[in-house]
Amino acid sequence: MEVKNCSVQLQGTIYIDSVFLLNLVMDLYLLTLTVKALGKTATYPRIFAGSIAGAAGYCIILCLPGVGYMLKVLLGMIPVGMAMIKVTCRTRGLKELLQGLGCLYVLSFCMGGIILFLKGKLAQNGDLAVVIAGMGFAGFVFCRKVIDIWQKKQKNHFCRVNIPGDEGTLTIAALVDTGNGLTEPVSGKPVAILNAEEWKNLKRWMRPEKYKLIPYHSIGKDSGMLEGYEIEAMEVDGAMGKKRFEKVIIAIFQGRVSQKGGYQMILPPELSI
Repeated sequence: MEVKNCSVQLQGTIYIDSVFLLNLVMDLYLLTLTVKALGKTATYPRIFAGSIAGAAGYCIILCLPGVGYMLKVLLGMIPVGMAMIKVTCRTRGLKELLQGLGCLYVLSFCMGGIILFLKGKLAQNGDLAVVIAGMGFAGFVFCRKVIDIWQKKQKNHFCRVNIPGDEGTLTIAALVDTGNGLTEPVSGKPVAILNAEEWKNLKRWMRPEKYKLIPYHSIGKDSGMLEGYEIEAMEVDGAMGKKRFEKVIIAIFQGRVSQKGGYQMILPPELSI
Protein backbone atom coordinates (compact mmCIF):
# COMPACT_ATOMS: atom_id res chain seq x y z
CA MET A 1 0.00 0.00 0.00
CA GLU A 2 1.33 3.42 -0.94
CA VAL A 3 0.39 6.57 0.97
CA LYS A 4 0.92 9.93 -0.72
CA ASN A 5 0.65 13.53 0.51
CA CYS A 6 0.13 12.50 4.10
CA SER A 7 0.52 15.28 6.64
CA VAL A 8 -0.19 15.57 10.31
CA GLN A 9 -1.24 18.90 11.82
CA LEU A 10 -0.72 19.39 15.53
CA GLN A 11 -3.06 21.83 17.21
CA GLY A 12 -2.85 23.28 20.67
CA THR A 13 -5.37 25.09 22.79
CA ILE A 14 -4.73 28.72 23.68
CA TYR A 15 -6.50 30.02 26.76
CA ILE A 16 -6.99 33.69 25.97
CA ASP A 17 -7.62 34.63 29.62
CA SER A 18 -4.23 33.22 30.63
CA VAL A 19 -2.55 35.00 27.72
CA PHE A 20 -4.22 38.27 28.72
CA LEU A 21 -3.24 38.01 32.40
CA LEU A 22 0.35 37.04 31.61
CA ASN A 23 0.74 39.94 29.17
CA LEU A 24 -0.89 42.31 31.67
CA VAL A 25 1.66 41.40 34.34
CA MET A 26 4.62 41.64 31.97
CA ASP A 27 3.38 44.97 30.58
CA LEU A 28 3.10 46.32 34.14
CA TYR A 29 6.77 45.46 34.67
CA LEU A 30 7.84 46.95 31.34
CA LEU A 31 5.87 50.19 31.59
CA THR A 32 7.05 50.82 35.15
CA LEU A 33 10.65 50.42 33.98
CA THR A 34 10.03 52.55 30.87
CA VAL A 35 8.60 55.42 32.91
CA LYS A 36 11.57 55.25 35.27
CA ALA A 37 14.14 55.09 32.47
CA LEU A 38 12.57 58.03 30.62
CA GLY A 39 12.31 60.12 33.78
CA LYS A 40 8.59 60.61 33.21
CA THR A 41 5.88 60.99 35.83
CA ALA A 42 3.01 58.53 35.51
CA THR A 43 0.43 57.53 38.09
CA TYR A 44 -0.22 53.88 38.87
CA PRO A 45 -3.70 54.04 37.28
CA ARG A 46 -2.12 55.28 34.02
CA ILE A 47 0.50 52.51 34.09
CA PHE A 48 -2.28 49.98 34.71
CA ALA A 49 -4.38 51.45 31.89
CA GLY A 50 -1.41 51.25 29.51
CA SER A 51 -0.85 47.63 30.52
CA ILE A 52 -4.49 46.76 29.87
CA ALA A 53 -4.24 48.39 26.44
CA GLY A 54 -1.12 46.35 25.66
CA ALA A 55 -2.53 43.03 26.87
CA ALA A 56 -5.89 43.56 25.13
CA GLY A 57 -4.20 44.67 21.90
CA TYR A 58 -1.96 41.59 21.89
CA CYS A 59 -4.92 39.25 22.43
CA ILE A 60 -6.96 40.90 19.67
CA ILE A 61 -4.09 40.61 17.18
CA LEU A 62 -3.42 37.01 18.26
CA CYS A 63 -7.01 36.08 17.36
CA LEU A 64 -7.01 37.70 13.90
CA PRO A 65 -7.77 35.00 11.30
CA GLY A 66 -5.75 34.64 8.12
CA VAL A 67 -2.86 36.83 9.29
CA GLY A 68 0.68 35.50 9.21
CA TYR A 69 2.81 35.28 12.34
CA MET A 70 5.34 37.94 11.29
CA LEU A 71 2.56 40.40 10.45
CA LYS A 72 1.01 39.76 13.85
CA VAL A 73 4.38 40.46 15.50
CA LEU A 74 4.71 43.77 13.61
CA LEU A 75 1.15 44.78 14.45
CA GLY A 76 1.78 43.92 18.08
CA MET A 77 5.12 45.72 18.34
CA ILE A 78 4.33 49.05 16.70
CA PRO A 79 0.68 50.16 17.04
CA VAL A 80 0.07 48.37 20.37
CA GLY A 81 3.38 49.59 21.77
CA MET A 82 2.58 53.17 20.74
CA ALA A 83 -0.83 52.92 22.41
CA MET A 84 0.79 51.69 25.62
CA ILE A 85 3.29 54.58 25.68
CA LYS A 86 0.66 57.18 24.77
CA VAL A 87 -1.75 56.08 27.48
CA THR A 88 0.93 55.80 30.16
CA CYS A 89 3.30 58.70 29.47
CA ARG A 90 0.99 61.12 27.61
CA THR A 91 3.79 61.94 25.20
CA ARG A 92 3.82 65.12 23.14
CA GLY A 93 4.73 64.77 19.50
CA LEU A 94 6.10 61.93 17.41
CA LYS A 95 9.67 62.24 18.72
CA GLU A 96 8.70 61.60 22.34
CA LEU A 97 6.41 58.76 21.27
CA LEU A 98 9.16 57.02 19.29
CA GLN A 99 11.65 57.58 22.10
CA GLY A 100 9.27 55.90 24.53
CA LEU A 101 8.58 53.06 22.09
CA GLY A 102 12.29 52.45 21.60
CA CYS A 103 12.89 52.39 25.35
CA LEU A 104 9.96 49.99 25.83
CA TYR A 105 11.34 47.47 23.37
CA VAL A 106 14.94 47.71 24.55
CA LEU A 107 13.64 46.80 27.99
CA SER A 108 11.45 44.06 26.46
CA PHE A 109 14.53 42.58 24.81
CA CYS A 110 16.47 42.69 28.10
CA MET A 111 13.60 41.16 30.06
CA GLY A 112 13.16 38.44 27.45
CA GLY A 113 16.86 37.59 27.65
CA ILE A 114 16.69 37.32 31.44
CA ILE A 115 13.62 35.06 31.27
CA LEU A 116 15.27 32.76 28.69
CA PHE A 117 18.39 32.60 30.86
CA LEU A 118 16.40 31.69 33.96
CA LYS A 119 14.32 29.10 32.07
CA GLY A 120 17.52 27.34 31.12
CA LYS A 121 18.89 27.40 34.66
CA LEU A 122 15.85 26.70 36.83
CA ALA A 123 13.52 23.75 37.09
CA GLN A 124 10.07 24.64 35.79
CA ASN A 125 7.40 23.19 38.04
CA GLY A 126 3.80 24.33 38.23
CA ASP A 127 1.78 26.55 35.94
CA LEU A 128 3.91 27.90 33.09
CA ALA A 129 2.28 31.35 33.13
CA VAL A 130 2.98 31.75 36.86
CA VAL A 131 6.58 30.60 36.38
CA ILE A 132 7.14 33.10 33.54
CA ALA A 133 5.54 35.90 35.57
CA GLY A 134 7.89 35.06 38.46
CA MET A 135 10.90 35.11 36.16
CA GLY A 136 9.62 38.39 34.76
CA PHE A 137 9.61 39.84 38.27
CA ALA A 138 13.23 38.78 38.72
CA GLY A 139 14.04 40.51 35.42
CA PHE A 140 12.10 43.58 36.57
CA VAL A 141 14.11 43.84 39.81
CA PHE A 142 17.41 43.41 37.94
CA CYS A 143 16.56 46.01 35.26
CA ARG A 144 15.33 48.49 37.87
CA LYS A 145 18.61 48.14 39.75
CA VAL A 146 20.60 48.76 36.56
CA ILE A 147 18.48 51.85 35.78
CA ASP A 148 19.01 53.14 39.35
CA ILE A 149 22.78 52.77 39.03
CA TRP A 150 22.83 54.44 35.62
CA GLN A 151 20.65 57.34 36.74
CA LYS A 152 22.72 57.84 39.86
CA LYS A 153 25.82 58.25 37.71
CA GLN A 154 23.96 60.78 35.58
CA LYS A 155 22.77 62.88 38.52
CA ASN A 156 25.72 65.29 38.76
CA HIS A 157 25.27 66.90 35.39
CA PHE A 158 24.39 70.19 33.79
CA CYS A 159 21.00 71.03 32.36
CA ARG A 160 18.96 74.04 31.37
CA VAL A 161 16.07 75.42 33.39
CA ASN A 162 13.23 77.49 31.94
CA ILE A 163 11.28 79.74 34.32
CA PRO A 164 8.49 82.19 33.43
CA GLY A 165 10.04 85.59 34.12
CA ASP A 166 9.10 89.25 34.10
CA GLU A 167 9.96 89.65 30.41
CA GLY A 168 9.29 86.20 29.01
CA THR A 169 10.89 82.86 29.78
CA LEU A 170 14.20 83.00 31.66
CA THR A 171 16.60 80.24 30.57
CA ILE A 172 19.53 79.51 32.86
CA ALA A 173 22.24 76.86 33.23
CA ALA A 174 21.95 74.64 36.30
CA LEU A 175 24.08 72.03 38.04
CA VAL A 176 22.32 68.98 39.46
CA ASP A 177 24.09 68.36 42.74
CA THR A 178 23.46 65.08 44.61
CA GLY A 179 24.96 66.70 47.69
CA ASN A 180 22.30 69.40 47.79
CA GLY A 181 19.96 68.33 50.57
CA LEU A 182 18.47 71.76 51.20
CA THR A 183 14.77 71.60 52.10
CA GLU A 184 12.09 74.05 53.18
CA PRO A 185 11.46 73.27 56.88
CA VAL A 186 7.65 73.56 56.89
CA SER A 187 6.75 71.59 53.74
CA GLY A 188 9.91 69.47 53.50
CA LYS A 189 10.13 70.27 49.78
CA PRO A 190 13.57 70.26 48.08
CA VAL A 191 14.95 73.71 47.34
CA ALA A 192 16.81 74.98 44.27
CA ILE A 193 19.39 77.77 44.72
CA LEU A 194 19.59 80.68 42.27
CA ASN A 195 21.95 83.62 41.95
CA ALA A 196 20.49 86.94 43.11
CA GLU A 197 21.50 88.48 39.77
CA GLU A 198 19.23 86.13 37.82
CA TRP A 199 16.47 86.50 40.38
CA LYS A 200 16.11 90.17 39.38
CA ASN A 201 14.24 88.88 36.32
CA LEU A 202 11.77 86.92 38.47
CA LYS A 203 10.27 89.64 40.64
CA ARG A 204 6.77 88.61 39.56
CA TRP A 205 7.06 85.71 42.01
CA MET A 206 7.99 87.91 45.00
CA ARG A 207 4.60 87.75 46.68
CA PRO A 208 4.32 87.81 50.49
CA GLU A 209 2.27 84.62 50.66
CA LYS A 210 4.98 82.77 48.70
CA TYR A 211 7.86 83.97 50.88
CA LYS A 212 10.06 81.31 52.50
CA LEU A 213 12.89 81.45 55.02
CA ILE A 214 15.24 78.50 54.60
CA PRO A 215 17.94 77.52 57.11
CA TYR A 216 21.17 76.05 55.74
CA HIS A 217 24.56 74.74 56.83
CA SER A 218 27.77 75.08 54.86
CA ILE A 219 31.51 74.63 55.18
CA GLY A 220 33.10 77.66 56.81
CA LYS A 221 29.78 78.84 58.25
CA ASP A 222 27.90 76.85 60.87
CA SER A 223 24.45 78.05 59.91
CA GLY A 224 22.56 80.74 58.07
CA MET A 225 19.25 81.67 56.48
CA LEU A 226 18.33 82.01 52.81
CA GLU A 227 15.32 83.93 51.56
CA GLY A 228 13.26 82.28 48.90
CA TYR A 229 9.92 82.09 47.13
CA GLU A 230 7.64 79.42 45.74
CA ILE A 231 7.07 79.74 42.00
CA GLU A 232 4.23 78.12 40.08
CA ALA A 233 6.31 75.98 37.74
CA MET A 234 9.62 75.50 35.96
CA GLU A 235 10.84 73.22 33.17
CA VAL A 236 14.07 71.26 33.36
CA ASP A 237 15.67 70.39 30.01
CA GLY A 238 18.36 67.71 30.25
CA ALA A 239 19.94 64.88 28.29
CA MET A 240 17.00 62.58 29.06
CA GLY A 241 14.36 65.06 27.87
CA LYS A 242 12.18 67.71 29.46
CA LYS A 243 10.21 67.64 32.69
CA ARG A 244 7.89 70.19 34.26
CA PHE A 245 7.84 70.69 38.02
CA GLU A 246 5.00 72.44 39.85
CA LYS A 247 5.18 74.58 43.03
CA VAL A 248 8.97 74.83 43.15
CA ILE A 249 10.79 76.62 45.98
CA ILE A 250 13.82 78.69 44.94
CA ALA A 251 16.28 80.16 47.44
CA ILE A 252 18.08 83.40 46.54
CA PHE A 253 21.87 83.27 46.90
CA GLN A 254 23.59 86.63 47.40
CA GLY A 255 26.58 85.94 45.17
CA ARG A 256 27.53 83.32 42.62
CA VAL A 257 26.81 79.63 43.06
CA SER A 258 29.59 79.06 40.49
CA GLN A 259 32.79 81.01 40.99
CA LYS A 260 33.57 80.82 37.26
CA GLY A 261 30.01 81.60 36.22
CA GLY A 262 29.48 78.29 34.43
CA TYR A 263 26.01 77.89 35.92
CA GLN A 264 23.57 80.08 37.82
CA MET A 265 21.46 77.55 39.69
CA ILE A 266 21.99 74.45 41.82
CA LEU A 267 19.26 71.81 41.60
CA PRO A 268 18.63 68.97 44.06
CA PRO A 269 18.25 65.50 42.50
CA GLU A 270 14.49 65.59 43.17
CA LEU A 271 14.15 68.47 40.69
CA SER A 272 16.10 66.85 37.87
CA ILE A 273 15.63 64.18 35.21
